[in-house]
Amino acid sequence: MITRHLDDLLGVRTLVLRLVHADEAVIGRGGRVVYHVQALDEPRPGVLDTSPLPEWESLVAPNPLRSTWAEVDGPSRIIEWAGGILGARDAVQVKTWNLSCLIRFPGAWAKATPRFCGVDADIIQHVHRYDATLAPAVLGQSPDDRWSLLAHAPGIDCWEPDQATVDSVVSRWVTAQAALAAEAGELATPSVLPHDLAAGIARLLPRVDLDADELAALDRLIAGLPDVIDELDAAGLPITLVHGDFHPGNWRSDGTNRTIVDWADAFVGHPAIDIKRLQDFLPEDRRDHPAEVWSRAWQREVPGSEPLRALRPMSVLSPLTYALTYQRFLDNIEPDERVYHADDPAFCLRAALQAWQAVRIDARGWGS
Repeated sequence: MITRHLDDLLGVRTLVLRLVHADEAVIGRGGRVVYHVQALDEPRPGVLDTSPLPEWESLVAPNPLRSTWAEVDGPSRIIEWAGGILGARDAVQVKTWNLSCLIRFPGAWAKATPRFCGVDADIIQHVHRYDATLAPAVLGQSPDDRWSLLAHAPGIDCWEPDQATVDSVVSRWVTAQAALAAEAGELATPSVLPHDLAAGIARLLPRVDLDADELAALDRLIAGLPDVIDELDAAGLPITLVHGDFHPGNWRSDGTNRTIVDWADAFVGHPAIDIKRLQDFLPEDRRDHPAEVWSRAWQREVPGSEPLRALRPMSVLSPLTYALTYQRFLDNIEPDERVYHADDPAFCLRAALQAWQAVRIDARGWGS
């Protein structure tokens, strides 16, 4: 909408490069923002204030953490690359922020990701070896640039998935995860393993704005993690590829074809993270069915496993995992764009504390 308005106002095509300022008086995703925008031709005379901005030099100064698409001509390079594969097609910039640049073409999408995230096309190609319909077709990729060109996934985003969609997506993803477990160590994605959480959280705590009581409670949680992880391990599930953001808004369905999109947050970890992510996005009265589908699927793939046993410990371990994930984002994006995630590590740590307290009561002594 921003570029559409600017295109009409300026009489030329524009592309958003990056966020340079968000009103600090507004918490969360809202308020007044300032973007760095590139006009692809000379704007219509008389519509822009041409007075030099006093902060212009600092605004355009290089930053080592700046994403490739946030540089001048960055989105244009992606469009040109995709056009070399697709041929001449109209391109519409849909989203540009600290984790991706997304450009829509008729029948296809180009996506750029930062160097600390996965490359959608690369991850999808691994998934396709076990289910060619679970993710969009790969039309092209540039690994060095971390660009993916993917076929359009038909249908709508499944924010309110019906039972058939849950059954299809969850069971098929479990089947692929079970197969991918054998090659988890070879995947070009980050690893966030349960047994590494204690050390990672201990390093994170001095960097997060928490009060003394919260820090003391988190120290006790860290000391109790071995018991929680032992319970997770007792479920008998393998370490494998995790989608990382397995909420239904990242599913697409036309009623017949059902695909998972947005694979750049994928990492190697425990598969219960994905079902926990899904449950967190559903109303409480709709969370049991996906868990049952997920459990039956894993029992088929790993006979003798007890998948549901993983859910209670994962209620603690999942927010800890995401606390580290969000901090990794913050450490690798330039300061102007950290506003999106600045509060997320602390939020996740507080969620882990709440879950741990519930688990300790329910399990009669975990982490005591």
